[in-house]
Amino acid sequence: MAARSSSTSQTKKGKRRWVDSASLLTFPGMAMVVLGECAVRVSPSWFPWLAPFGLTYGLGWTVLAVGVMWRVVSFRWIQAAFPLIVLVATWPSFSLVFSMGLNASPHAELDASSFGVMTFNVRRLDEYNWLEGDQTRTDLADWLSGRDEEVWCFQEFPSQGKSVLREFGMSWRQPNRRLLQWSDGSGPALATVFPVKAWSTWMFPDGAGRGRVLQADVETPAGVVRFFNVHLQSLYFSREDYAAVEDGPSREEGLRLLGRVTQASAARAHQAQELRRRMEESPYPVVLAGDLNDSPMSYTCGHLRKGRVRDTFGAGDIGLGATHIGTVPGLRIDGILADTTLTVHVHQTHDVILSDHRPVTAVLGSGVQGD
Repeated sequence: MAARSSSTSQTKKGKRRWVDSASLLTFPGMAMVVLGECAVRVSPSWFPWLAPFGLTYGLGWTVLAVGVMWRVVSFRWIQAAFPLIVLVATWPSFSLVFSMGLNASPHAELDASSFGVMTFNVRRLDEYNWLEGDQTRTDLADWLSGRDEEVWCFQEFPSQGKSVLREFGMSWRQPNRRLLQWSDGSGPALATVFPVKAWSTWMFPDGAGRGRVLQADVETPAGVVRFFNVHLQSLYFSREDYAAVEDGPSREEGLRLLGRVTQASAARAHQAQELRRRMEESPYPVVLAGDLNDSPMSYTCGHLRKGRVRDTFGAGDIGLGATHIGTVPGLRIDGILADTTLTVHVHQTHDVILSDHRPVTAVLGSGVQGD
């Protein structure tokens, strides 16, 4: 009887050794990180339930890191070893969600091949007065007038957008910018001071969801660059859906929202495959800019980065670089992906409220930059 009691006591001590208070953080954090790593690698067309874990990756990594620190300061170093190894191994992924500013160079010396790129979902220039109507358009025209990026990529740019911005005080002639835009309604638009060799607009094949692309071959100081200005599949949340997110969804509402998220993720996965195929076919270096409607740890963004482009976010300042202004804070769903043959000098997310998205800019140049 005494021997059995001793054995039971040792078993309990063994469990306490590996299961401690920090486990309340390390176990769920580890699960979220592992599932997030799966989400960026496995198409939501195969396992749609993985997609939401790409959105929660940063949260999961942070929770795991706090759990590890808890164990370290509690002198439970052996228990901290394995989750610490996981953190180190997944640091490159976390750096896509949160920039430490290690590669930021806001005062970098630019050469003659350098040029600036901006992407900005302007939300139809506040056509329906979601913000402040005329005041928003005045502020937007004023903000754009002070920008010096040579290539601007807009999304949700209305067909009369050029005249609207001119009406509110913006000049398209100083410097002289040529505007290329979607022919029917609002869509992607590209404005540039550089010569344009060729351009076209296209939509994704049947079965790949709703999305629009403006493609242009632009003669930059770094040579001809093929730009893909994209607006990928949106969630198309209704007012009721946003209200459910804000108030906390019921079980029925939660299932409906999850269905919308997974369906949109699957559509964007197909769109990423088509975009990557077209980028690989380009005879010129490529830059993809736009509203991706997905997180950096999504299958969509991961699949695009496996090709010939990398995220310019690594050259940004410390922080999340959140671009979407909405119910869920911290989402970076807009960005610029530059060809690996181009140097990324600077990346910046601008903290202005002129739409439900923040503009993103990058300064690029010729030459290969080591990762």
